[in-house]
Amino acid sequence: MQTIIIQLISAFAGSAGFALVFHINRNCILPAAFGGFLSWAVYLLTEAVTGGFMLPCFVGALAAGIWSEAMARAFKKPATVFLISGIIPLIPGSTCYATMNSLVNGDILEGLQHGNVLVLSMVFIALGTSVVSAFLYTVQCIRKDSAARKGC
Repeated sequence: MQTIIIQLISAFAGSAGFALVFHINRNCILPAAFGGFLSWAVYLLTEAVTGGFMLPCFVGALAAGIWSEAMARAFKKPATVFLISGIIPLIPGSTCYATMNSLVNGDILEGLQHGNVLVLSMVFIALGTSVVSAFLYTVQCIRKDSAARKGC
């Protein structure tokens, strides 16, 4: 339990750090950092239930996407302001390091195994954020279409 709390605090702090690096407005730093906290909490919960890494990446990215879209509307900022900080904890940095280390040391098979996990993780993170954006875009188009039919 203690390691989970440390991981969640680290996710919050890391997301806040990236928010600062990207010069996000001061009033948006805490919501952006909470997006990272939320995405990592959802990742850990999904990982505990499923035991894999692909579904937790996808569901964590879904949570980050939903949070960023909600905060974008609340703060009247682009969703990417919150999305980038929200997905930072999901980025498999240690897997990237292990891939590069294996390839540099000449262990091609191990490098390909780590690389496979790395690519799949990134694909599922991209899918999670894309699903949220596509869904909200579709809802927005349906609303505009129905409003045009009513003569509004």
